[in-house]
Amino acid sequence: MKSILHKLTAACGLLLVLNACVKPDVIERNEGIDVANVWTEIPGLKERFTGTISADKDTAYIDMSYFYPAESDNEVDLTNLILRTSIPVDATITPSLGTPMDFSKPVTLTVTSGTGVSRQLVVVVRKMGDLSVKKAEITFGGQTLEAVANGDDLVFFVLPGTDLSAATLNLQVSRHSRTSIASGEVINLTNPVPVTVTGVDGRTKTYTLVAREPRRLDYGVGINRKLWTKTAADLGFAANMEVGLAVSGNHLVMVTRTNPAKYTVLDRATGEKVGQMTLPFTGLSFQVVNDSVGNLLGASWAPKNSKLLLYKWKNALDPAPVKLVDWTNNNPAAVSLDGGVGRRVNIFGDLDKDAVIMATVGQSKYIYKWIVRNGVVQSQTPTVVEYKSVAGGAASLMGYYAEAQPVSADENTNYFVNYQFEVALVNGATNERTIAVSNEPSAYGIFHMPTDYAKFNNATYLAIVKYFDTYDLNKVRMSLLDVTNPSNLSIPATDPRFSSLNVFNSDLLTGAVNANGTADICIGFSPDKERMQVYMLLTNGGIMAHEFTKYAP
Repeated sequence: MKSILHKLTAACGLLLVLNACVKPDVIERNEGIDVANVWTEIPGLKERFTGTISADKDTAYIDMSYFYPAESDNEVDLTNLILRTSIPVDATITPSLGTPMDFSKPVTLTVTSGTGVSRQLVVVVRKMGDLSVKKAEITFGGQTLEAVANGDDLVFFVLPGTDLSAATLNLQVSRHSRTSIASGEVINLTNPVPVTVTGVDGRTKTYTLVAREPRRLDYGVGINRKLWTKTAADLGFAANMEVGLAVSGNHLVMVTRTNPAKYTVLDRATGEKVGQMTLPFTGLSFQVVNDSVGNLLGASWAPKNSKLLLYKWKNALDPAPVKLVDWTNNNPAAVSLDGGVGRRVNIFGDLDKDAVIMATVGQSKYIYKWIVRNGVVQSQTPTVVEYKSVAGGAASLMGYYAEAQPVSADENTNYFVNYQFEVALVNGATNERTIAVSNEPSAYGIFHMPTDYAKFNNATYLAIVKYFDTYDLNKVRMSLLDVTNPSNLSIPATDPRFSSLNVFNSDLLTGAVNANGTADICIGFSPDKERMQVYMLLTNGGIMAHEFTKYAP
């Protein structure tokens, strides 16, 4: 027995010695001290004012609107701002952030790495007056011409020999700014004319008004400019409610999905509210869409076994819309996790003549299609189309807000699909994918929705909304894809030719968090078809308007 105890004691001792020799894992401390980005927020609001960091990484400059909202009289209080930033893992920052601070003077931050190395960053916040020119027009000889911005030049493209010696100038700037030439003043544009905008903060910017013969492009878009942006606050958005947008004549129509729904009419040149459309149905609606001549099609929301109503308005002020479709959504072929229809509706053609209407079924592989001939819907019961190439795996379905955009008024027209897994062109006879945009976030964002389709200056465009960061954080860009040659759709973002496909990306439009990730986009034209306007609505974010021309500088 004693021998056994000695052996056990020796064995235990050996284990203790061996365990004592095992070294603990060493945690490597992070040496990083560089601030990735920095921004401020006004307490109670979600909009970010993002700064730029100097090349030597010791100073960050954040420029804020002097007033918020920009055209209000609510002056931004620099003594009551929240600062936020991104620093490396394992680093610390002092003073601590996330609560209101005084930025009426520069604030010094100290970032200390995990290894103990420190760096200071001076944050300078500046209130900036608005020095932009919203619109510049001249009136001469009974006609009005709008300028196109090209850098600091405001260019009026006119035919040779046009007399501009006595043109009346109309300038639109922020109501808090002033101009060296008063709006309504007569100017001589025979030679370039400088005009200076002075902001509320005293800063100035000089533009040059110049008349120039344009170089007309044989193909595609040339000079473009942002027309206006209205925030959710400017437009009085309700939380998560504004989801649809269409264009007709001089108006935009915005859908608010309250119960009952509201269709708000906006002046599309300014974004200002005009009134409300007459709605012939009660209850929910998510979508209004325009055809090629400005007729509007409004859709009721139809869950499974409920009525789908489609009405046509001649324009946004039409007091007597006409019912086109009255159909109960009870088609058993469309097996779906949701089954609802009416969230997304798309048209190609003229509802007074020939057109195709497509509406996706929520959480399914199905699309409902109505054919219009000579202004008459051929059948109240839609054709059920099954998209046979849904990406994402055999069990995958298109999402709640998927879109199907026909590209002609033919009965078996090809169409684009845009849903969470892809943006693709589909063969309308086989309902199988023909080609798709390269499957990478750098090509179509981390999420993408919705869609519009139009032809302009011998080119064909697909307008989509791209989401960045995550879709519920509500950061989006308006994007224009040239799909004239469908074979270009699959060009990867790393290919130098990608810019011939993705011809335009707008500035970011940011809104408050929206878990549904909803938005809308629509395309309109000037009466002479020389300019194309694209309008993007972001739920909880606002509306951005951008214009494209057929001319190059």
